Amino acid sequence: MDWRVLALAGALVLAGCGSASDRVVASGSPAAVEDAALSETGYEPVSRTNRTLNTTVRATISGDVEMNAQRSVTATTPIATYRRATDAGPALFVVATAPAVRPIENQPVVRNPLVAEGTAHLVGYVQSTYAVESLTRQSTTTVTVLGNETTARTSTGPATRDGTAVSLRVVVASVRHDGEFVTAVAVGPRATADRDRVRRLLAGVTH
Repeated sequence: MDWRVLALAGALVLAGCGSASDRVVASGSPAAVEDAALSETGYEPVSRTNRTLNTTVRATISGDVEMNAQRSVTATTPIATYRRATDAGPALFVVATAPAVRPIENQPVVRNPLVAEGTAHLVGYVQSTYAVESLTRQSTTTVTVLGNETTARTSTGPATRDGTAVSLRVVVASVRHDGEFVTAVAVGPRATADRDRVRRLLAGVTH
């Protein structure tokens, strides 16, 4: 291969690599669930908080030259939490927002910092009622959030609540809206039949 091609490839790869000076510091704007959806599903508001998320987003662009990039992010993430009491334990519905981040400048690829470290980490970040041990993906379905169709991913796994073992079902759906990612997380005991309620709550998200 021509040395000039190799040099160009090296330059492009290096250009995609993040550094401390590339850190993104930004905030999301609050999202919520409309009152009608809460009334229909029996969920009640619990809290609205802001948390600071420190993470790293990554991307790979393949073509004539492969570009690998990562970028550090410090994001202020507004979190709205709703709850419904059940015999098996509380069912939670949480809506969080984070800025959309481009790991590589001047490229169309964007990443959601909230999901950068996986579903189990996300669940632990947005709520503290359940301590999640691990999660296994079970299924996906199409839902509507903020007027847009997106994929909702359902996972299950063991957790504890106040020292008691619980089998959880987790549903996560994200949508890009106004330059941010709005991420909804439903967390509750597997014994609780909340599928229709969760779908209604997702449709009732506002931002």
